[in-house]
Amino acid sequence: MKEVKPYKSILVPIQFVLFFLLIFSIQNCFDLHSESKQEIQLQQSVYLIDRYYYWSSEEILDPETIQESKWLPISTKTLGFKKKENEYLYIKFSDQFIRQLQSPILYTEIALETFKVFQGKDNVYISKEFDFIFPHLIPLSPEPKGFIYIQFQSRYKNFIGLDHEVIFKNHTKALIDLFIENLTKTFFSPILLVLSFIFMGFYFLRRKEMIFLNFSILLLSASLIEVLNGFVGFSLRQYAFYIVPLTFLNFTFFPFAFLLFLISVFPPFFKKVFKFIAIVHIIVFLSSIIRNYELGVSFLNSEEDYNWIVVLEAIIAILSSVYVFLKGNRQIREIILGILVIVCAGLHDTLVDLEILHYQIRFIHYGFFLMLGFFGYYVFKHYWELLHSINRMNTELRLKNKELQRLIQIDKDLALAHALQKSLLSSKYNEDDKIRIIGFSQNLESVGGDYFDHTKDSMGNWAFLIADVSGHGISSAMVAAMSKMAFVGAGPYLQFPARVFHLMNRHLVGKTKNLFITASYLFIDTESYTATFSNAGHPSFYLIRNTEKDVIQLTAKGKPLGLFSQQSYAEEIVGIQPKDKILLYTDGIFDLLNEHGESFGEDRLKSLLWEYRYYNIQDLSSILQDSLFRFSNGWKHQMDDLSFLLVEVK
Repeated sequence: MKEVKPYKSILVPIQFVLFFLLIFSIQNCFDLHSESKQEIQLQQSVYLIDRYYYWSSEEILDPETIQESKWLPISTKTLGFKKKENEYLYIKFSDQFIRQLQSPILYTEIALETFKVFQGKDNVYISKEFDFIFPHLIPLSPEPKGFIYIQFQSRYKNFIGLDHEVIFKNHTKALIDLFIENLTKTFFSPILLVLSFIFMGFYFLRRKEMIFLNFSILLLSASLIEVLNGFVGFSLRQYAFYIVPLTFLNFTFFPFAFLLFLISVFPPFFKKVFKFIAIVHIIVFLSSIIRNYELGVSFLNSEEDYNWIVVLEAIIAILSSVYVFLKGNRQIREIILGILVIVCAGLHDTLVDLEILHYQIRFIHYGFFLMLGFFGYYVFKHYWELLHSINRMNTELRLKNKELQRLIQIDKDLALAHALQKSLLSSKYNEDDKIRIIGFSQNLESVGGDYFDHTKDSMGNWAFLIADVSGHGISSAMVAAMSKMAFVGAGPYLQFPARVFHLMNRHLVGKTKNLFITASYLFIDTESYTATFSNAGHPSFYLIRNTEKDVIQLTAKGKPLGLFSQQSYAEEIVGIQPKDKILLYTDGIFDLLNEHGESFGEDRLKSLLWEYRYYNIQDLSSILQDSLFRFSNGWKHQMDDLSFLLVEVK
């Protein structure tokens, strides 16, 4: 066994490495986290274009009807105005810049009020959320219509009007810019979350010392602040009703979590002071919510009332930290420095919110980086004895590494199998002048046993096959590939569904190793407008015709493929009409469960198809996919592979 080096001999290089990583993190933070970037956005900013405003006591449905003489110019540096009770604010600016963009949008960070956006006479966007903290990406017509008009309403006490960036951009560029600007937030948050769990483990390992529990809670709160205030939060904007309150509550909880941490670090006298402040903090927050209840629970309005207690807490924390740093235990100096950094950063941003300071750069995220650096250094220095178990940990790591390599190889094999299976499947979209096709497949595992195919013969007629191999996973995927080959071999007989199944069954019998295939086959003669179909133990498929009173169920008798030799299959014919839609599917749709254990079922599927029967095939496919996704809570309760094939007669 190798000898572990003495503590002091190893500490110096570790200190150097940590210092280097800290400087590197700060550099990346400043590179990626700048909020101004004026050199990139200067030529696109609407602040370079003449802007005008108009107050109205009544809502104006068409802002173009406002007389030109009533519009007043807005000075270059003005973002907005003091709110006027029961009045609407209108702002306009030119939209000529969009000529230079392929897919123009208006990128804006209006956050405090509901608003409507007009391009010329057209109302192109309506925002109904209050306290919305994420950007809006508003699609515009690529042809200029003169002016962009924005109508504002607000229940915020102070400000009404434009916020920060209001920019014309290409839609794709806007999303990319937003991701890059929030890159550090997006990737720093998981680090904080992991560290939170690590310190929670320290709490249980180190005889439940409260410093670890409180620091774990502090890191968890910081992680939520970072991720919900960045690109991930924007991506979840459809859940703004939940995300926005969670974000603002967490902004309020973070100072309280920080006070709990200070209580576990500082000497007894300061512990009592911070306990008292923590109680006051909760009382002030709850009273601010109650005070603003008549306006609706507006977190931005509440923030105005409790910011003063945050400033007071920060000042007391700074004074206490300086005193302990000079007079206290030298062992916790790194923690004190981290406390000073995050408190000063938070104090700066709060004073900016109170308009006492006027800087545009926010320091709280830089404070997180520095705080983590100081606290991490303290932990590595204070608990260096954990290295005495390094040999045992290395042995376990080698074993885990071998297991990981084996799992990685399995993942590679699965990925290859998935790619091979995908190459066998027909495309999910196809059409000609008479038929339009959309397919969808969702496997339970990386590969599955569902399979659909569609092909056209030399006369322009279409053949459709959907199949479901029993079970799921790699074995089912292999049998699905065999069924694909069997279907290809039956190519000369596409117009005879029963003959196709007979040939496929003869090819598969004895080769599927106790697995079997259910399938439905449909052949559409585009000249005679008839559909011939057969069924091999598969669920019936549906004909959706607007002139009928309900969805038509089409079925034919037949046993699954691969079980019995010399099996015969029935063949049925039905007339089709323009605008008819036909759905072929696998029983994985029926087996889909929700969180209460209820299955999606046949009745629910038929009801959904009938309700949206007038929709075009693209919209109907999207609605069906979305309904299945939401029913199973994001495929969390999927029990089997599921697929469907939608066919529309033009």
